[in-house]
Parts: sequence; C-alpha cells; structure tokens
Amino acid sequence: MAEDLFRLPLQTIAAVLMAFVWMRWHDMREIAWGAFSALFVVRASVEGTVGEASARVVGALLGVVLGVSLVLAADVAGASPLWSIVAGVGGAAYLSIRWPMLSYSLVTVTILTVTPDGDILGGALNKTLAIAVGSASGILAALAVLPLSARRSARQNLAASIDAYGDMLVDWAAAFNEGRQRPRLHDRPIMERARWRARDMATQACAFPLDRLTSRLSVYQLHERIEGLWRTAPIMERAGSFVLSERTCHDLGPALHAVAAALKQQIGCLASALGNEEFTQSCRVPDAAMQALDDAIEAALRCPDCDAAERQAIGVIRWIWQEVAREVEDLAGYLLEGRVGGVTA
Repeated sequence: MAEDLFRLPLQTIAAVLMAFVWMRWHDMREIAWGAFSALFVVRASVEGTVGEASARVVGALLGVVLGVSLVLAADVAGASPLWSIVAGVGGAAYLSIRWPMLSYSLVTVTILTVTPDGDILGGALNKTLAIAVGSASGILAALAVLPLSARRSARQNLAASIDAYGDMLVDWAAAFNEGRQRPRLHDRPIMERARWRARDMATQACAFPLDRLTSRLSVYQLHERIEGLWRTAPIMERAGSFVLSERTCHDLGPALHAVAAALKQQIGCLASALGNEEFTQSCRVPDAAMQALDDAIEAALRCPDCDAAERQAIGVIRWIWQEVAREVEDLAGYLLEGRVGGVTA
C-alpha cells in the first residue's frame, strides 16, 4: 500500500501530460475534458484503471447520444429547452442508479442540454474524442508507470491475511495453554490491512471485463471463499474472553496447540498456493489431532469440578475450533478443485 503513495501520483501526472501533449499535437479542442478524464480514471491497478476508463467512455457516449437526441427533438418540436434538460438528466440519473459505472453519462447529458453549443453535433463529437483520449492516456500510464496487477495483488494479500490468521491460531492456543490473555484482532493489524487490500484489489479486478473469461477460478470467488475463514476470527476473539480454570487450560492446552500447529501448516500450504499460483495437493489436518482434542474436551467435561458455565465455555471452544478446521478444509478443497484452471484469478 505504501507504493500507492508514489504510483498513483506518477501515473496521474503521466496520464494528464500524455493527454495534453497528444491533444495539442493534433490541435484537438476541449483539452480540459481530456485532461480531467485522464486525471480521474487512474486507479491503484491496471485492471481498475481499464475498468474505470471503459466505464467513463461508455457513460460519456450514452450521455452524448441522449443529450443530442433530446436537444434536437426539442428544437424540431418547438418545445421548451427545459423539457430536454428534465428528460435528459432524469434518463441519465436512472442509468446511473441502475448501473453506477455509467454515472458519467449524467455529466455529458447535463452539459449538452443545459448549455448546448450552436453546433451541438460538433461540440458533442469534440467532447467525446477528448474523453476517449484522456481515458486512453490513463490506461497507457497505468501500463507504463509502475504497473500493478489487481489479480496478483489480491492473491498476495489474501495469502498474507490467512498466513497471519494461522499465526493467530497458534498464539491463541499457546496463550490458552499458559493461562494468559488470548490475542485479539487489533493485536494483528497486518491481517486487517491485508484483508482490506485484498477486498479492494478483488473489486478492481472484477471491474476489468475480461476477468471472467481469463480464469476458471476468479479472484473475486477466492475472496468470497476466504471471507468464510475470516468470519471465524471475531468468534475466536470472543471465545478468548471466557474465564476458565487453570486445570481446564492445562488439560486442553496441549491438544489445542497440536490442532493449531496442524492448521497453521495447512494454512501455510494454502498461502503458498495463493501466492505462487499453484496448488497440487491438499494438506489435511491429521485426524489424530482433532480426535485428541475431542478426547481432552470430553475428559474435561466429565470432571466433577467443572461447573455449568465452564462446561458451556468448553463446548463453545470445541465448536469454534471445529468450524475453523472445516473452513480451512473447505478452502483447501476449493483450491484443489480449481487447480486445473491454475489458481490464475
């Protein structure tokens, strides 16, 4: 994310300069429209910029068609220009609400209907060409200046987030075994930062129209799958607040640590698969580790010193760790199933 502090300004400057130089060289009008288009289409990734630029051009074209048609129709019918403004802005507003990516149609239709030129067709053509040049300049800048792939960045951040989650499981089990405070989510900001970055990059990757054609296992689908694992983190944090006796912590600690270590190993395989784009075999949690945890929990529940509140807390802890193991196993199976497409989202 720190690289964005340099990448985005450099790409934006390059895009605006390219649009300005190209339009001056070809003596094109509406340079301001081209420069502002180049300024606002640049995103943190190549796919995000391509998606934004494409949406801007399509929205502008729709707005131009709508605006020119209504102005000419009002002129032919001898109607008040107010009707073309109301109909044009209303139609573009509907398009923007229905398809937010086409919101730029609202800009072009408003300009054309509120302040129509004497040569409305020529003015509309000049504005459309300027928007196209600015959008193309943004795409070229994203490709030429420190390019970043949204799909690759999303995979890397997905890998970093689940790897940090695996570390949290091990620390949680170690803290339980030692009878100390279990780790909390705010203690691991790297996981939340990577999760936020992965969500942002997955959204930008899906803005690129070819995303669904280039891979069987899209980055957005991967993100949705991993969300299931992330959702167990707050539940794990809540379970860390349970007050248990020292005896219970001592009895369950070793078995929990063994399960956490096995889950960490499996999560490490998944993180490596996401980062390296290859996944050939599943790393399962040994059944012996889960069985040992079940046996330890059953023994703790049978202890006469274990009161009702502690039994309930132990049952919740068992359920949570079973859910975590299930989510990790489901994710591993999903990656293994999609390996033919080569985790190339």
